[in-house]
Amino acid sequence: MKKTKPLNDLYKGMTKKDRQIISKGKELLMMEADVLATLRKSQRLTQTELAEILEIRQAAISQIENGEDVLVKTLQRYVKALGGTLEVRAKFPDRIVTLTQFS
Repeated sequence: MKKTKPLNDLYKGMTKKDRQIISKGKELLMMEADVLATLRKSQRLTQTELAEILEIRQAAISQIENGEDVLVKTLQRYVKALGGTLEVRAKFPDRIVTLTQFS
Protein backbone atom coordinates (compact mmCIF):
# COMPACT_ATOMS: atom_id res chain seq x y z
CA MET A 1 0.00 0.00 0.00
CA LYS A 2 1.42 3.37 -1.05
CA LYS A 3 1.67 5.89 1.76
CA THR A 4 0.57 9.43 1.10
CA LYS A 5 2.33 12.52 2.37
CA PRO A 6 0.59 15.43 4.06
CA LEU A 7 0.26 18.39 1.69
CA ASN A 8 2.32 20.57 4.03
CA ASP A 9 5.27 18.17 3.62
CA LEU A 10 5.08 18.59 -0.14
CA TYR A 11 4.99 22.37 0.16
CA LYS A 12 8.17 22.43 2.28
CA GLY A 13 10.41 21.62 -0.69
CA MET A 14 8.77 24.14 -3.03
CA THR A 15 9.78 27.65 -3.88
CA LYS A 16 7.46 30.54 -3.16
CA LYS A 17 6.77 30.82 -6.90
CA ASP A 18 5.79 27.12 -7.09
CA ARG A 19 3.39 27.56 -4.17
CA GLN A 20 1.85 30.60 -5.89
CA ILE A 21 1.36 28.62 -9.11
CA ILE A 22 -0.35 25.81 -7.21
CA SER A 23 -2.53 28.31 -5.35
CA LYS A 24 -3.61 29.91 -8.63
CA GLY A 25 -4.38 26.47 -10.07
CA LYS A 26 -6.55 25.67 -7.06
CA GLU A 27 -8.43 28.95 -7.54
CA LEU A 28 -9.09 28.12 -11.20
CA LEU A 29 -10.35 24.65 -10.27
CA MET A 30 -12.70 26.15 -7.70
CA MET A 31 -14.06 28.63 -10.28
CA GLU A 32 -14.70 25.75 -12.70
CA ALA A 33 -16.44 23.80 -9.96
CA ASP A 34 -18.65 26.81 -9.25
CA VAL A 35 -19.65 26.86 -12.93
CA LEU A 36 -20.98 23.29 -12.72
CA ALA A 37 -22.97 23.98 -9.56
CA THR A 38 -24.32 27.19 -11.09
CA LEU A 39 -25.38 25.31 -14.24
CA ARG A 40 -27.15 22.70 -12.12
CA LYS A 41 -28.90 25.33 -10.02
CA SER A 42 -29.98 27.23 -13.15
CA GLN A 43 -31.86 24.07 -14.15
CA ARG A 44 -33.49 24.13 -10.70
CA LEU A 45 -31.99 20.78 -9.75
CA THR A 46 -30.54 19.76 -6.42
CA GLN A 47 -27.50 17.51 -6.24
CA THR A 48 -29.79 14.70 -5.11
CA GLU A 49 -32.17 15.17 -8.04
CA LEU A 50 -29.33 15.23 -10.57
CA ALA A 51 -27.83 12.14 -8.94
CA GLU A 52 -31.16 10.33 -9.40
CA ILE A 53 -31.24 11.30 -13.10
CA LEU A 54 -27.69 10.00 -13.57
CA GLU A 55 -28.31 6.98 -11.35
CA ILE A 56 -25.33 7.77 -9.14
CA ARG A 57 -24.89 8.83 -5.53
CA GLN A 58 -25.31 12.46 -4.45
CA ALA A 59 -21.75 12.34 -3.13
CA ALA A 60 -20.56 11.74 -6.71
CA ILE A 61 -22.29 14.96 -7.83
CA SER A 62 -20.51 16.79 -5.04
CA GLN A 63 -17.17 15.33 -6.17
CA ILE A 64 -17.82 16.40 -9.76
CA GLU A 65 -18.72 19.93 -8.69
CA ASN A 66 -15.63 20.12 -6.48
CA GLY A 67 -13.37 19.05 -9.33
CA GLU A 68 -12.21 15.84 -7.70
CA ASP A 69 -10.59 13.66 -10.40
CA VAL A 70 -13.60 13.49 -12.69
CA LEU A 71 -13.69 11.15 -15.67
CA VAL A 72 -14.52 12.87 -18.95
CA LYS A 73 -17.36 10.39 -19.51
CA THR A 74 -18.87 11.28 -16.13
CA LEU A 75 -18.61 15.00 -16.84
CA GLN A 76 -20.16 14.39 -20.26
CA ARG A 77 -23.16 12.64 -18.65
CA TYR A 78 -23.47 15.46 -16.08
CA VAL A 79 -23.60 18.13 -18.80
CA LYS A 80 -25.99 16.05 -20.93
CA ALA A 81 -28.36 15.64 -17.96
CA LEU A 82 -28.51 19.44 -17.77
CA GLY A 83 -29.40 19.64 -21.46
CA GLY A 84 -25.97 20.52 -22.84
CA THR A 85 -23.14 18.87 -24.72
CA LEU A 86 -19.54 18.68 -23.58
CA GLU A 87 -16.75 19.78 -25.90
CA VAL A 88 -13.12 18.99 -25.16
CA ARG A 89 -10.48 21.12 -26.85
CA ALA A 90 -6.71 21.20 -26.78
CA LYS A 91 -5.16 24.66 -27.09
CA PHE A 92 -1.80 25.10 -28.77
CA PRO A 93 0.08 28.32 -29.54
CA ASP A 94 -0.88 28.08 -33.21
CA ARG A 95 -4.28 26.33 -33.12
CA ILE A 96 -7.16 24.87 -31.14
CA VAL A 97 -8.10 21.23 -31.77
CA THR A 98 -11.49 19.81 -30.82
CA LEU A 99 -11.12 16.28 -29.50
CA THR A 100 -14.16 14.67 -31.12
CA GLN A 101 -13.69 11.26 -29.50
CA PHE A 102 -15.18 12.83 -26.35
CA SER A 103 -18.25 14.19 -28.14
